[in-house]
Amino acid sequence: MRPITFFAALCLIAVPAVAQADAEAPDPAKDPQVAKLLDAKATLKWNYDRPNGRYGHAEALVDAPADRLAKVAQDFGHYKELHRKFATARVVAKEGDRTDVYMRYPVQIGMLTVEFHEVMRFAPLRVSGNAQILEGSGVKGDMKQGHTVITIKPVDAKHSLITVDILLVPRIPAPQSLVDEELRDGAGDFVNGLKDKAQGHGGPVTAL
Repeated sequence: MRPITFFAALCLIAVPAVAQADAEAPDPAKDPQVAKLLDAKATLKWNYDRPNGRYGHAEALVDAPADRLAKVAQDFGHYKELHRKFATARVVAKEGDRTDVYMRYPVQIGMLTVEFHEVMRFAPLRVSGNAQILEGSGVKGDMKQGHTVITIKPVDAKHSLITVDILLVPRIPAPQSLVDEELRDGAGDFVNGLKDKAQGHGGPVTAL
């Protein structure tokens, strides 16, 4: 019997180690947030409070890698294609590495529809841990406060998770329940628009 070579011995040692590492890789479907979205088979949305105001929140799984989704989120010139509510969106200025995006927001207050407008200034994409974050703040318009946060995280090589958080505080008084509804729906429309654009098709992710 020929003596085993040093290289072959290394291979025999490495193969079980690699197999063990693969076996221990976490199942992304067991992540609580991912599992909740897979179970819902839909975009989820709600309201919540922060120290600076009450936000609308929405989240969804996306059938596209995180980097592709991040490119879509930064393509401000095509925001008008994301949803009918965003039809007025357009880039109005660039200051250094920041981009100003103008949008009109139709808000239903009782029987009356009021159109607010706001310029949202987006900072460059930043990375925090495994998340890519795009953040915008209102700088001019009908809002006392405006804030948007888009967060993108990888789920696996082919899927990602997106959340959108929106704060809009109009200058004219409005019932909080109506504002909540508009913020929830607006966050949901934003998430779905970005999701569908990145996927190249509509519909929720129901399995990984």
